[in-house]
Amino acid sequence: MREFSRGEIACAECRRLKIKCDRLVPCSTCVKRGCQTLCPTVGEFPNMLKTYILTTEFRFVLAATDHLHRKLAKFEARMHSLEDALTIAQTTYNLEPHLLLSDREDIYTDTQELKPIPRASEDEVNLNPYIPGSLHVNGSGINRFFGPSGAPEEERLKSISIPRLPELDNSYLPPEIINFTRSFPLTPPNIPIASTQRSILSFLPPIERAIALCDTFLENLSWMFHIVSRHLLVSELIPAIYQGTSLYGPHELALLYIALAVGVLVDLSIEPLNLESQHFYHLARAALVLQPVLTESSVTTIKVLHMMSIHNGLSGQENLEQSYAFINLAGQVATQVYIDPSSWKFQGREAYDRRVYWWNLLSGILWNSLVTGRPSGIFAEFITCKIPTVEEENMYQRGEFPLGFGVWGFHTTYTCLLPLVHITLSAKPSYEKVLELDAKIRMLVNPKPDSDPLDDRTAISMRTFVRSHYSHLMLLYLHRPSFSLAMTEHAANPLMSPYGKSVLTAYHAACAVLDDTRIQYQKKPLLVCRVWQIWSFAFSAAVIVGTIATRPNCLDVKPQPLEQFELACEVFRGAAEVSRRAAKALVCML
Repeated sequence: MREFSRGEIACAECRRLKIKCDRLVPCSTCVKRGCQTLCPTVGEFPNMLKTYILTTEFRFVLAATDHLHRKLAKFEARMHSLEDALTIAQTTYNLEPHLLLSDREDIYTDTQELKPIPRASEDEVNLNPYIPGSLHVNGSGINRFFGPSGAPEEERLKSISIPRLPELDNSYLPPEIINFTRSFPLTPPNIPIASTQRSILSFLPPIERAIALCDTFLENLSWMFHIVSRHLLVSELIPAIYQGTSLYGPHELALLYIALAVGVLVDLSIEPLNLESQHFYHLARAALVLQPVLTESSVTTIKVLHMMSIHNGLSGQENLEQSYAFINLAGQVATQVYIDPSSWKFQGREAYDRRVYWWNLLSGILWNSLVTGRPSGIFAEFITCKIPTVEEENMYQRGEFPLGFGVWGFHTTYTCLLPLVHITLSAKPSYEKVLELDAKIRMLVNPKPDSDPLDDRTAISMRTFVRSHYSHLMLLYLHRPSFSLAMTEHAANPLMSPYGKSVLTAYHAACAVLDDTRIQYQKKPLLVCRVWQIWSFAFSAAVIVGTIATRPNCLDVKPQPLEQFELACEVFRGAAEVSRRAAKALVCML
């Protein structure tokens, strides 16, 4: 409704045009010209609109209106942001709503419709800001990088002085073997291959010892790493090598030696971190480079590189960068030769073994990526290898050691673990995707437990252990970056932060991982102490529980954090006598 201005001066726009103003609000002149939103004293058109205003008046009026609408929209957006900040501050300290927050919507009600503020597209929304990880540079300029999912405490672990297993003095080996070992992964020139291979063969242990070590390796690690079957290793490879047939090459010899090296490390009847393992490892390296690794590779080559990564972690001289390098080199070689075996007309057991190994390799690569915070380089779009069927597993696993995960684990790798790595290590992670994957992981149904609960075989016991908390472990790594953000950026009350759900989920998952680790350590202490991955996962869980335990005043969670952390420390104390990984972690925890 128009009102008189009670004798006030003419409106600003009439004064600018030097025309008579009737002093109404808005005035008749402004109404006719379509600029009533500027009347009476809002101001003049923007300077850029003054040129040729009389000849293109209507077009510039619309431009001026759009200019003011955008300006008002920016002010409104800023007011919303300030009010949201005030709301968060009030909620954090449990205060009553501020008076300025009452009837907020009435402030923005207006008869004039403003143009909506442009909203960012879904690709631009970044609810979970990217955490670049940490980069450590020593005095020599050597870099060590830990990504967003990699534990930043790794650098602290390396700086702690823990006695290391001494390096094996391999001077007793012939010079040509030493040259091949040092040149890994390249083949040294001008050294006779055949004579070097015969020299490597001369160091084979008695066949009974080789079979025993291979069985030990399969019994104590098949639940976690199913790389080679007993049928291939004991029934085919060992007879071919010991009988001197031509059915094997240098890489098959390397596979046998690396299996012996790992078998020594998990032989519970001898002292842990035995130097005999390093002896076999050096011979495996020399045998592998007898044949070019990158240009003359096969599935056997991939398996040797994979097992070298495992040996590096179990040897007491673990180096996560080397483990990551070995297993990712295996993955890169696999992408050269690995498509579904049916494409090469493989059938039956051969096709089954190839598929089982591919999915075990992929799982190993993905977990190594999570632990180190480095990308895997394998995407779901490029995977052509099929997942074996349950019927095939029941048929071809007869007489073999039990698989840790099997077909259930392969499906879980594809549907949950693969997207988990890509979300966690993404440059623009979305919290919405985190919650979507959280729901998918919670829907997983673990396979039925073994029919005989009294079956205390190592492979069965360890399989039950890893399956029992596999979902919790994925949830822990999924929510750990958001947990860190909540604890650092919303320290006063992390549960009230946008990542409050991640705080609770990460804590409960960490408690589950620690509980299962403690129980399994009591059942199989000798073997559990020797597997570094168990203690790496447990340490990540202990860091989360310890972080919660230091803030008892603002976080009321169950079970009680301090009690859980003390139980974790007790387990690490026991394992520290054997496991270097547990010993280094314990120093950080105390």
